[in-house]
Amino acid sequence: MGAGRLDCLRSRKWQFIAPSPALAPRFRKISAGLFSRVSLIAKGNGRDECYGYARFRVQLKAERSYTLRVRLVAEGIDYIEHHVVHGLYGPSYSGGLFSLRSEGAFLVGEERIAGPERAMEAELRVYFRYSARGRVTWKEISLEEREPIPPRLATFACREGRVPEAATLAYWGEWLDRAGRRQPDIALLPEAFDGVSPGAAQPADGPAAALLAAKARQWNMYTCGTVYEAHGDLVHNVAHLFDRSGQLVGKYEKFLPYEPELDSGLSPGKELRVFDTDFARIGIMICYDSWFPEVAKALARMGAEAILLPNAGYSEELMPARAADNGVCIAASSLLHPAGIWGSSGERAGETVTPDSRESPSAIQSAEHDCASGLLVATVDLSKKYSPHWKGGPMASAPAARDGRVTSLRPLKGFEFGPGRGR
Repeated sequence: MGAGRLDCLRSRKWQFIAPSPALAPRFRKISAGLFSRVSLIAKGNGRDECYGYARFRVQLKAERSYTLRVRLVAEGIDYIEHHVVHGLYGPSYSGGLFSLRSEGAFLVGEERIAGPERAMEAELRVYFRYSARGRVTWKEISLEEREPIPPRLATFACREGRVPEAATLAYWGEWLDRAGRRQPDIALLPEAFDGVSPGAAQPADGPAAALLAAKARQWNMYTCGTVYEAHGDLVHNVAHLFDRSGQLVGKYEKFLPYEPELDSGLSPGKELRVFDTDFARIGIMICYDSWFPEVAKALARMGAEAILLPNAGYSEELMPARAADNGVCIAASSLLHPAGIWGSSGERAGETVTPDSRESPSAIQSAEHDCASGLLVATVDLSKKYSPHWKGGPMASAPAARDGRVTSLRPLKGFEFGPGRGR
């Protein structure tokens, strides 16, 4: 394929493939109208196990990127991303389009996909599966060659090592100065870093928040940390996120307080939130939130690329799964436990041994442990959405919250095992 946009539907080179003829969807192409508008149609064959794809061969150049765009109409299908899959497939290479949005009567999807490291012939495949009576009509399937996807580097600074019990705001001011000299995009403090208990909760504009704002402005970096904050007769565990100018981006109130916090008068927050910054879309979960896989999953589905985890204590062992399950970076600062920064395939910043089972590159570009300064600083390339078992691309990898990688007959959303509830 040469430079520019390729209107794939107009080609006569489409082939229809079904591993089992008995389960083959009914594919066909039609032309209509004065300007010979071409459509591709796929229909179910009356069986839930219906499975097959249409393929179109394309030539991909080395070290480029490609925008795959589709526009379609679906009938009799409730969850389109489960039943229709769009992707590029080549030798040890793949890429895909994983979400569609409504535009009037149509569903439209567009994804910029990193090309292969070497030139190759590949297949653009459109799968239709697991819909006995559904019907999909594609009005557009196009592929456009583009420049390589540029790196998008984000540097995180986290508190490394056990925090002294008598740590004061002056202590944290000095720590933020040490972090700021490394020029991170964000410096993350632990949970309740100011040492104030829920019973002595501070007002919204208290001294801890003022410190975060001042140091963000001084060092041209984002800052985040949590304090117990009074809101009338309610107390919340609140994470503040400040931008490079010291302005408040937003607050997140801990969604799942630990029971001792509840017993001290704390109330849960009412919603999960994500925040737009100039380097990433950020989600926040606080301490006990991280024990629940639903929290990280929800933040990722809300668009979070990186999740901050300020905490008093946490399970380091869970974080590779939280990151890999959701295709996100996780950065953790703790009062009691070591800091950690994980990439989207579950790799940890500074790790010296890679498990044989991961089979994935790393998005972490550099890592610095400075125990004397209490700092873990790592740079992550957020343009790389690796997941375990990568094998050249996401279509053969662990799902990492990509709905098109769910291969059960039914979507996993709301899934119940067997005729009754699983035990």
